[in-house]
Amino acid sequence: MKISHYVGVALGCLALSLPLVSSAEWSANLGVVSLYKDRGVDQEGRDDAIRPALQGGLDYAFDNGLYVGNWNSTGQFGNAGMEVDLYAGYRLGFAQDWLFDVGYVHYIYPGDASWNAGEIYASLGYQRLTFKVYRGVREEINKNDMYYRLTYTHPLMERLNLTAGVGYQDFDAADLRGKFDYSIGLDYALNESVSLSGTIAGANRKNDVVDHSRDTRFILGLTAAF
Repeated sequence: MKISHYVGVALGCLALSLPLVSSAEWSANLGVVSLYKDRGVDQEGRDDAIRPALQGGLDYAFDNGLYVGNWNSTGQFGNAGMEVDLYAGYRLGFAQDWLFDVGYVHYIYPGDASWNAGEIYASLGYQRLTFKVYRGVREEINKNDMYYRLTYTHPLMERLNLTAGVGYQDFDAADLRGKFDYSIGLDYALNESVSLSGTIAGANRKNDVVDHSRDTRFILGLTAAF
């Protein structure tokens, strides 16, 4: 199936759901980025600094702290033309300005099931600082792989935030070396719903891959939240 079909499915699901967003429990987002880069790695694995991707998702939060959600991105992942993430978890605020979050996310690549994988995760946040841990669960794909991420957001002025993060990926496979990744960027709210971002991101040990996917990139993004 072509990428255009997946884009249509994702947009259709979001469009059908938007009337429900008026309820406080629902939230949705839709945006575009100049490059889909995650954990310091270009997700398409090509030596291109610009490969635009359409992205969007829908979330529902229950009053008791439970939540479910979906996030999607176009791209080229093996023989798949789209990534579909399904997740569920539990959030708990405690003390003052503390937030605990635990859950599971399943990654689906329609058309190429060999890429499918899942992770359990947990995070602890205090005010604008968050530490999050992921553990892979699929045999022969990412089982026992660990990923650690520390993120800090700092308001520079009204509507403008600085976000910086560093992560570490520890692979369970003996022939793969762990890697650090980094990102720093600015996010500017154009209005109550739309924001523009610019981020520099990459990873170390660039010579461990031959596709330049860990190279440092500058990524532009435009996102609308509903």
